[in-house]
Amino acid sequence: MRESASAVRPSPRRGHMRPFTLVLILGTACAPMSGASRHRTLSEVAVADPADREIRLLTRLQLKVAAAIAPVDSVALDSLIAADVRMINAGDQVFLKNDIVPFLRANGAALVRVVDDSIAVRRYGDVALMTMRESVTVHTNGVESTGRLRITEVWLRRGGRWQVVGGQSTALP
Repeated sequence: MRESASAVRPSPRRGHMRPFTLVLILGTACAPMSGASRHRTLSEVAVADPADREIRLLTRLQLKVAAAIAPVDSVALDSLIAADVRMINAGDQVFLKNDIVPFLRANGAALVRVVDDSIAVRRYGDVALMTMRESVTVHTNGVESTGRLRITEVWLRRGGRWQVVGGQSTALP
């Protein structure tokens, strides 16, 4: 299924696509392919109601990710992070699944806690786009300090199980 050229419009900022374009691309890539498929608008597929059972589940799963980072709970992280994940941190480092736990272990002694807030989820069938703020507290040289991040993650439901498949974080001032 291909998007028409008119569906992809440049954003006012040069070189960037509008958020709805990304959602259209994600939704198209994950939609079942069939000759009988009909055109769907975002309002027909987007679910953002915090009372939705799947939205509540995704929020709980993200809180489990945050809770597993500081103690470097590799068992929990392994179950929540997909084998084909691709994450980009605020330092512009790209991480695949096999990179995440070793990186956390190497830096984990300094981690005190990770807290996510302002979690917002939009679900498009088996794909969900999640945004949040995250506070990361570290202990270095006898001093605790906290940094804040803005994070976007993509979750995918495969075999009835939600896992994070991608994400990017940006440091907040």
